[in-house]
Amino acid sequence: MSIIAVALRGLAEINPPPWLPVTLRMQTTALRLITTTGCSVDCTRITGQNYDPATGDLVSGLTATWPVPVLQQEYTTREIDGELIQRGDAKFLLPGVAPAPLVDDRLTVGAVTWTVVGVQTVQPAGIPIIHTLQVRR
Repeated sequence: MSIIAVALRGLAEINPPPWLPVTLRMQTTALRLITTTGCSVDCTRITGQNYDPATGDLVSGLTATWPVPVLQQEYTTREIDGELIQRGDAKFLLPGVAPAPLVDDRLTVGAVTWTVVGVQTVQPAGIPIIHTLQVRR
């Protein structure tokens, strides 16, 4: 028996957990809804900041930019507390298959640049379904 036949036979005997198909369907649905009703924005991350001993300053490193689909929402008056969530903050929903931005990443929507203040990910069983970003101008 070939190695490929043994590997295929082993894969056929694997029983996925019962929650896996449901979770993957939720992930697919989130992706479809966000890409059809939202827009694409550019996410920018500055990486590799280094300390320059000659000047005593931090020197910017590389800048990485990639497109992500988002659905933009406003916070309700009830959600705005003035401390954690401030007036003017917005919520961006990203599908779980997109790489989650980190705090201090920048999202550019047209001529407006938003800074990521917080990231929450819904991930049942460790599979990311949707990322909710709190962003601020």
